[in-house]
Amino acid sequence: MAWRPTSCLQEGELDNRNSGKITGWMKFTGMKEKVTFELEGNFHRDIRGAKIRFTGDAYEGDFPEDAEKYMEGFALQQTGKAGDITAGLPPHDYGSAPYVEWYGHQNGRVVIELEPVQLEVIGRPIPACESDPISRKEQAQNMAGFLCGLASELGIPETRAVAVGETTAVERAKKVIANDKIRGMKLLPKNIRETLPPLYSQDGKGGKAVVYAKYFTPSAGWSWYVQEGEPVLDESGLNEIDYRFFGLVFGHEKEFGYFLLSELEEVRGPMGLPIERDLYFKPKTLEEIAPEMFKKNEEGGD
Repeated sequence: MAWRPTSCLQEGELDNRNSGKITGWMKFTGMKEKVTFELEGNFHRDIRGAKIRFTGDAYEGDFPEDAEKYMEGFALQQTGKAGDITAGLPPHDYGSAPYVEWYGHQNGRVVIELEPVQLEVIGRPIPACESDPISRKEQAQNMAGFLCGLASELGIPETRAVAVGETTAVERAKKVIANDKIRGMKLLPKNIRETLPPLYSQDGKGGKAVVYAKYFTPSAGWSWYVQEGEPVLDESGLNEIDYRFFGLVFGHEKEFGYFLLSELEEVRGPMGLPIERDLYFKPKTLEEIAPEMFKKNEEGGD
């Protein structure tokens, strides 16, 4: 089971001053007691050997109404293995923003993503030149173990589930279920499906066209901003077999294009992580997202 409790996080501390071990605590809205931590592993090199103190989205009292329900079943003692834990500082071994991930014996993979202003480094980290980067092979093995656990939970025989930190080799329906569990979310929930206007409906609006959803790779710089979408039907025209989106893609460059839900389901970033939906994204116009693209058009007279 995957958890993303950032919206319920009030505050916490994690300590990696003892090599190979991470201890600490976190307070969550919806839980009466502190959650304690005893994890195997280390922080990334930007904060290895130091302690971090951080606040979450619920620190100022802004938390979801269903926080208690969301946190139900979250263990008070988290043991297991550290995933990628970084403040997003140089040498930037893993992204440029605070990211806290662990693979717990109790609740599986848990991810907390923060803004730089929400995290404070206490103490002096070990100089980056004196330690090695986190092993990507080891992290892939952590993810593989998690995927195998999901396969078992889904009733998929191990002979049909190949977990290599990149994919689970099963038919697409079961793969979608597993991916949703890894993400802790659905890529195309009912509310997004009902909100998206049909293809071509925003033609001619330019920078005023509205984006309704954002997808991204957590371990790379790609993002997909969705403007429109509609089902792809089979030859009979009765059964939905996929879903086609149109929007702005930030990849090697910024460009508009079509992409399928099945493609988003299949893609993995360099760390083997699936594409995710930005749960905090609010509809906004294209010129708000990429003003430089439309400023050029205005200057050119288009």
